[in-house]
Amino acid sequence: MKQIAFKKDDVICRQGETGACMYCIRSGSVAVYTNYGTDRVRKLAELKEGEFFGEMELIENEPRSATVVALTDGTLLDEITENTFLDYFEQDPVKVFMILQQLSQRLRKTTKDYLEVCHAICDVTEQPDGVPMDPELQARLLAIQNEYMMFNMSGLRFY
Repeated sequence: MKQIAFKKDDVICRQGETGACMYCIRSGSVAVYTNYGTDRVRKLAELKEGEFFGEMELIENEPRSATVVALTDGTLLDEITENTFLDYFEQDPVKVFMILQQLSQRLRKTTKDYLEVCHAICDVTEQPDGVPMDPELQARLLAIQNEYMMFNMSGLRFY
């Protein structure tokens, strides 16, 4: 497995790029951003030793959804390619289990955040405040509200 060292503020991977690997943080820490380098930059997360990133690109073979930047000098990463990942199933199943746990935690948080946003949208579309809403925005919000209602009625629960 290839190990790569980064200095503080080094860009490890960029949103929109393709790459056939994910990374596991051996030491140091990184920050995950969308719209990095623009006035719309948003920090999504800080990750530390033992955590990973880049799994969506590796598994789905889609462009990276975020930019990752080293926060500390001497950030050391393990580069995990498809072959390395497949080897984990035989040689290090505990590592696979840890990756799956982190994926599950991220999915649970994303689902919780999504439902909170849907609930807030329901509140906004149901509260007349006297200010007319843009009809296009209102239509989009109502579509999300309907999706939320269907999601809730389907009985799906994430615990």
